[in-house]
Amino acid sequence: MNPHEALLKVKNTVETFGDEKARNSFYQEFGRRLGLLQLLNQYCSKGSLVVDLGAQPFITSCAAKFLGHKVIAVDIDPERYLKIAESCGVEVCRADLERDRLCLSDGEADCVIFSEVLEHLNPYYVGRTLSEINRVL
Repeated sequence: MNPHEALLKVKNTVETFGDEKARNSFYQEFGRRLGLLQLLNQYCSKGSLVVDLGAQPFITSCAAKFLGHKVIAVDIDPERYLKIAESCGVEVCRADLERDRLCLSDGEADCVIFSEVLEHLNPYYVGRTLSEINRVL
């Protein structure tokens, strides 16, 4: 399966379990997500453990799972779209990226997706968050 097919495979899940915001996100961010998934395919081999930070509504997480990766999605408030992640078999972990330790051991992750998140962090905590990403990689 290629990234385009993987992303399209998520469409029915988003239509079934998502709300208007998730559906709009699927369509409006399709091109950005496709580019991200192409990079993921290029740099992370199938079966890699991919950690998707700030993951809701779990569209990218599901597509990465369909590409053959093991995926752990991390979000501060995952409940709103948890059914999307669960329907794709994506493991979800709750964490505040500014304050919490990620739910992974040192060096456990092969790849980290950190897209559309940095601008939401308080600048005071950016270094701490990047250190935590480095720890799990």
